[in-house]
Amino acid sequence: MSDFLKIGELKENLVKLIEAKFELTKLNVQDKIESIAVKAAYALITFILSIVVIIFLSILIAIGLNHLIGSSWLGFLIMFGFYAIILAIFIFAKDSVQNTIKRRVEEVVDEHL
Repeated sequence: MSDFLKIGELKENLVKLIEAKFELTKLNVQDKIESIAVKAAYALITFILSIVVIIFLSILIAIGLNHLIGSSWLGFLIMFGFYAIILAIFIFAKDSVQNTIKRRVEEVVDEHL
């Protein structure tokens, strides 16, 4: 009879161990998801602020070029041309840019998982 009680106790302990391991795994996954979400939110905020800085810097440069050239619009045309060239490079180098972005995303995900 005491062997039966030990088997029952062993079974109960085994079930508790499995439940504890499941809970630990769940908490680890939750922690990693939270970490990724925080870093993604930070990256999004940084991206938005960077865009605002670039816009204002571009306006500042265009106005400065207008002042140097003595024109009211040529500085803005130069800045437009600059960004049009960057856009063309991104369009024509689409595969290379996408592969670079993919590698970077994979590195970040691998680092956190």
